[in-house]
Amino acid sequence: MEKIAILREKFAKEGYARFLGMELEELAEGYARVRMKVQEHLHNIFSTLHGGALFSLLDEAFELACNSHVEDAVAISVTVHYMKPVVAGELIAEAKEVALTPRTGLYSLTAYNEDGIPVAFAQALCYRKRKD
Repeated sequence: MEKIAILREKFAKEGYARFLGMELEELAEGYARVRMKVQEHLHNIFSTLHGGALFSLLDEAFELACNSHVEDAVAISVTVHYMKPVVAGELIAEAKEVALTPRTGLYSLTAYNEDGIPVAFAQALCYRKRKD
């Protein structure tokens, strides 16, 4: 089975993504777009979306994009910049491959609100495992 099809199947079964209400919108080699509805139980003490929930959305897109190649991959680091608070609505996170080496991949991650305004930006690095 092709790697993209395998990832789609795994995403559909992933409990954490389902718990947060995430939906996979698009998946291609080096690219993923994931949607999530902001729900009240994901709010922080300020009644805005908890940063951990927003990070999880970005991380889900990253996980899918960096694993879209033949090799399995794991995160090395993710640096997030939160730019705008979110109270309600839908969010979309995109992960785009910036650079790829035999052992690492660099990704640009952006989360947008339903008006298309960026609410968070991240840079992420993954390690591509060897098929030994």
